[in-house]
Amino acid sequence: MNVIQASALRHVETLALPPGARILDAPSGDGSLVEALHRRGYDARGLDIDPAAAARLGPSFTVADLNGPFPFPDHSFDAVLSIEGIEHLENRFAYLREIHRVLKRGGVLILTTPNIIGVRSRVRFFGSGFYHRDSRPLDESARHPLHHIALATLADFRYALHTSGFRLAAVGHTHIKPVSWLYAWLVPWMWVYTTVAFRKEKDGDQRRANNEVRSAVFSRSVLFGENLLLTAKRD
Repeated sequence: MNVIQASALRHVETLALPPGARILDAPSGDGSLVEALHRRGYDARGLDIDPAAAARLGPSFTVADLNGPFPFPDHSFDAVLSIEGIEHLENRFAYLREIHRVLKRGGVLILTTPNIIGVRSRVRFFGSGFYHRDSRPLDESARHPLHHIALATLADFRYALHTSGFRLAAVGHTHIKPVSWLYAWLVPWMWVYTTVAFRKEKDGDQRRANNEVRSAVFSRSVLFGENLLLTAKRD
């Protein structure tokens, strides 16, 4: 299990889900996270376009393209894990709507994705035009399910979640690399620039939302985290 999966697993254990809670891991990759959830007493299922985990997980695994409908009834799961998946999909909104559909009311989504607005990533974009952990230019000879075709900012993901039936409950990170702290001297300038830019908003409700976004953007997790770890509740 890699550091991102381990971080997501630790976060699941803070949710106080009941024994036997149904959890969907989509995409499930090699199946190691589903196995770990089984060992902790959860009824976990894996879903992925790559059948590699089929032998490992047996009947707990289903092959499916996450760009389309999930092969589960409405309100099937207490929690859904989306670990490094959404940035590979053609339509993040359709994907989130499917997760919303299969989650029970009040269910929880834990989502991780590369953090492209960390300070180190912003510096890389300034110099190269490509974000940190963004392996581009992409190989254009054919589509590939592991290409990062839908990287997005925290504000973009918040918008997608809030317009797909979720409320963003917490913003965290999976891990921080020590080198990221070397860029901390840029944060005061970023704060001033962002504060001035956000003052242009006149609508009161949007100003309140903007303040929430700004607070999250200048959190330790978003400034320095390698990957975002978002917790959202289904309405």
